Amino acid sequence: MEVICFDMDNTLIHSDKCHIEAYNKAFVKNGINKLKSGKIKNALAGETHFQVIKKLFPHMKDKMVLKIRKDHNYFIIKETYKYAKKINGVAEALKNLKKKYVLSLISNCTKKEIFALLKWAGIDKDFFDSIVGIDDVAHGKPYPDEMIKTERLLHDNVNYMVGDSVYDILIGKRMGVITIGILTGNTSKNKLLKYRPDYILKSVKYLPKLIEKLSGE
Repeated sequence: MEVICFDMDNTLIHSDKCHIEAYNKAFVKNGINKLKSGKIKNALAGETHFQVIKKLFPHMKDKMVLKIRKDHNYFIIKETYKYAKKINGVAEALKNLKKKYVLSLISNCTKKEIFALLKWAGIDKDFFDSIVGIDDVAHGKPYPDEMIKTERLLHDNVNYMVGDSVYDILIGKRMGVITIGILTGNTSKNKLLKYRPDYILKSVKYLPKLIEKLSGE
């Protein structure tokens, strides 16, 4: 069976508000004023939490960045997960694909964050034959560690990488799989096109038809 690898944030669920609230709670806890939602949202482009914080505060010392990242993780799991919402049509698409394909999920969130966000968004984690988070690997996206870990867990090669950010396209290219860009995130179609994904879809909702076409079914 072919393996489809999914990103989570803004590919399967709308999670920007979860992360924005968690970051601001973490900033306040560490004596930093809240940032405007738009500024944080602009920094959410598929990187690790460490990279996002560094983008917002370029001169912040790594020790403080790590502290804020830890607090962000806490607030996601304990409080702000409740803002997660599944993207329209995603659950139906996953249910359809699960009948014929092996589904996997990779994310720069921790495993506990992934489980909390999926649960609140109403997406059954059992759709996925493997789930790999940032805490399972040495490096998150844009490094391919998460996909490499996925292939080891499944004892099989990934065939498709599906995600909303340029980092999802980059790791797919590096691993030699078919890349499918999704337009439900914060990356514009024009920016995705610069990284030459094999296909671009408005939403995961339309993925089953494309995959069936590519598989010749």
